Amino acid sequence: MNLGFAADTPRGLLVPVIRRADRSSVRELDAELGRLSAAARDGVLPPADLTGSTFTVNNYGSLGVDGSAAIINHPEVAILGIGRVIERPWVVDGAVVARRIVQLSLVFDHRVTDGGVAARFLREIADAIESPIAFLADEAPGTVRE
Repeated sequence: MNLGFAADTPRGLLVPVIRRADRSSVRELDAELGRLSAAARDGVLPPADLTGSTFTVNNYGSLGVDGSAAIINHPEVAILGIGRVIERPWVVDGAVVARRIVQLSLVFDHRVTDGGVAARFLREIADAIESPIAFLADEAPGTVRE
């Protein structure tokens, strides 16, 4: 899977692509994200690094936005949007408490992915955000998730 990620640059929004992201460790993804982000900001990213994503992640929360109605750009099959993380009142065991909440949105092509599969994927993302250490503990370096 080729992972696109939205990058806000002085020249506008670009979507650099991490090739074969599904075969990379978290450390490798972090390094490639840093390299491509810097190249995008510096305006030296070649066109080949801006095409071919199959899935895109957009962190519009970094711009202070909670939600969005994302549009899939062909040939992508899905886009995950991540809103800002803010404290909101939340009911826990019958009491209203402050909790850090983030809005996730997943837009996907139903011709390619079943809605149940997409919903379970979104739940897995939410679980990873809620318990990142538990999520990462299940990952061996170089593991390809099915």
